[in-house]
Amino acid sequence: MTNQPLLIYLADDHRLIGEGIAAMLSNIETVERVEIFPNGKLLFKEFNKQRPDLVILDIEMPEWDGLTTLREIKKAYPDTCVLMLSMLEERSIIEECLSLGAKGYMHKDSKKDEFQLALETLRQGGQFLSIEAQKVMEGKRMASTAQVELTEPLTQRELEILKLICDGCTSKEIGEQLFLSPRTVETHKTHLMQKFNVHSTGKLISLAIKGKLVK
Repeated sequence: MTNQPLLIYLADDHRLIGEGIAAMLSNIETVERVEIFPNGKLLFKEFNKQRPDLVILDIEMPEWDGLTTLREIKKAYPDTCVLMLSMLEERSIIEECLSLGAKGYMHKDSKKDEFQLALETLRQGGQFLSIEAQKVMEGKRMASTAQVELTEPLTQRELEILKLICDGCTSKEIGEQLFLSPRTVETHKTHLMQKFNVHSTGKLISLAIKGKLVK
């Protein structure tokens, strides 16, 4: 990455989230401008006009998702610095992003100071993982799972959603409480079922109670 003020391309299909992150990044002294795109395909096309210093990609998007966009960018412009951005906290996903050439992985809840540290680290040629991503990669469990065998540890966000599911909340209600879209909540719910190796909400709730993951 250049030592000059940064031109950043950001792809996120949630307009308000994208604009919020762009506004936060624009307030960092080393950032010159942030261009927002609703999907990776449109972002990639913009490379024909101007090359960015940094690309930030949401993982879940229509058209080209983050992983597809990352592959295409690295194939055509291998030296491009790419930072992945997501609410997902799956070790396998983080590992895949890094193996495809991403220089970092940020959680959407990350604050300005953490983004600023990420930019400084990437500018120096390093790799950056947000605090939540580090916890996942280090295999830290967020709760005791002694009585339940999970395929992967649960994240803090998943525990929050699991508790609300057990309280009988719908995806829409959970989204309103946690400021997430219903689609994002459904994605977390799918990952919860995969980690518990179940195929119904009822079984998910039953194992959560059995494992004392919720009260």
